[in-house]
Amino acid sequence: MRIRTSPVTSPVTGARAMIPLAAATALLATGCGDSGDTARDERNGKDTDPVVATSFANAPKAYPLDAYRPTAAETSTVDHAVRVLAGPCLKKFGVDWPAYEAPGAAIPPNARKYGPTDLESVRVYGYKPPLPDGVTRQEAVAAQRRAQARDKAVTPLAAAVYTGRAQEAEKKGGTTTEVPAGVPEGGCHAQARRAALADRAADDLTEVQTLFFEASATTKKDPGTVALDKRWSSCMRKAGLTYPDPLAAADDETWRTQRTSPNGPHPSFPAPSAKEIATAEADVRCKAATGYVAKRHAIESGHQKQLIRKNAATLTAVNDRKLRMIERAETVVAKEEK
Repeated sequence: MRIRTSPVTSPVTGARAMIPLAAATALLATGCGDSGDTARDERNGKDTDPVVATSFANAPKAYPLDAYRPTAAETSTVDHAVRVLAGPCLKKFGVDWPAYEAPGAAIPPNARKYGPTDLESVRVYGYKPPLPDGVTRQEAVAAQRRAQARDKAVTPLAAAVYTGRAQEAEKKGGTTTEVPAGVPEGGCHAQARRAALADRAADDLTEVQTLFFEASATTKKDPGTVALDKRWSSCMRKAGLTYPDPLAAADDETWRTQRTSPNGPHPSFPAPSAKEIATAEADVRCKAATGYVAKRHAIESGHQKQLIRKNAATLTAVNDRKLRMIERAETVVAKEEK
């Protein structure tokens, strides 16, 4: 399990786009009860204050491949359009589905690609995933509860119609809710995605993500990255810490197995220990001292550009479909809002 994060709302794909899920609640990390090494929460329980205002000030900026995937705002528009287009189908079968709700603030997509980068953030979260900048713990908890309430409001019949899949009974001995006759292939949701020109979006996103991973793999072996990791590691040794690179520090199993207070600043993760915070602080300082983020971003951007040239035809087609999908979604949403 990696603890680096991406936005909670996935771009126009997956179950999150189909059925609202209180996913953050399910992410609750291991560990409950207090240990003597738990870091003190300096907020003094002020859940109505933003936890951190600048978690991502020094995070990596956009990469060349980002141009080929929808932005958070574009994703929201497409998801909204899909919900609008699914409406007549749902009505035909006499079922209700929660109204579209625009997502709140999100973590930038590349925010922790190389681990944490800002001292203010790690002093609160350590290596745990942060809340979006400016979001209060109270707001995060409220969002979770709204998602849970939306989930509970969806009946098994509505889920069968929307997804096109039979819904297994939760309780042993219960009856399975079958998909009614006449429901389109993939349910009302899939039909709406086709109408929104979003039916290829998941495959296209996977295509782009695969190139991201390929560039990351070749970047890791790049002589410039190897030298950069050595400088960062040498800096960490001066603080008494031994890690070969920043992601090794971020992925240290210790941060997932330590028993700390479950009531952390992020409601879905336990509080970081004092040791975790101290390590993350040294990590961020060493990144700053070596210019790690900017230099590795430059190296990785170069590898991405090579892949873009190599896969020009495929990416041009991906981008054309993305633009058509967004244009269609904007038209649907604008008509619905009149």
